[in-house]
Amino acid sequence: MTESLPDPSPASNPHKDYISRIRLIEGDITQQNDVDAIVTSMPTTLSIRSDLNRSIIEAAGERLDDFVVENIFRPRAGDVHPLPGFNLPVKHILVAITPIWRRGDDPEDRDLMRCYRAIMETAWRMSLETLAVPAIGTGRGVYPVARAARLSLNAILDRYPPTLRELRIV
Repeated sequence: MTESLPDPSPASNPHKDYISRIRLIEGDITQQNDVDAIVTSMPTTLSIRSDLNRSIIEAAGERLDDFVVENIFRPRAGDVHPLPGFNLPVKHILVAITPIWRRGDDPEDRDLMRCYRAIMETAWRMSLETLAVPAIGTGRGVYPVARAARLSLNAILDRYPPTLRELRIV
């Protein structure tokens, strides 16, 4: 697992306090066992086709899949649903409903940013101190990585909760 730390300079950066709390980690999100919650993403169909979802359901247990089917109704892109951690070594799993990249229309960008903002708002409401988030939408959602990174960082910094000591982007 490798790690990068963003440079919080220059001193005039209004987000420098939050940027110093963000860590980029290469690894398996299901192995982030020292965080309060991990995030997974699903499309509005609640399909678990992605490798991320399969690995999280495998680690959390089948009760997670049953819980999603029984408790998430009419999901919209940008919604976030907090769930128990089940068999994972974390207290919570946040399920973010993600847009699918089609043509790069404004609604897709808006929905991806809405997703990250909702994750940050949910973390604040839940008083989470540590959180691990994947690169949402860049897998089977086929969002271009550079575009998703720019949008996600803007949305994260826009809503970064003061309670969150550490955000890991895994």
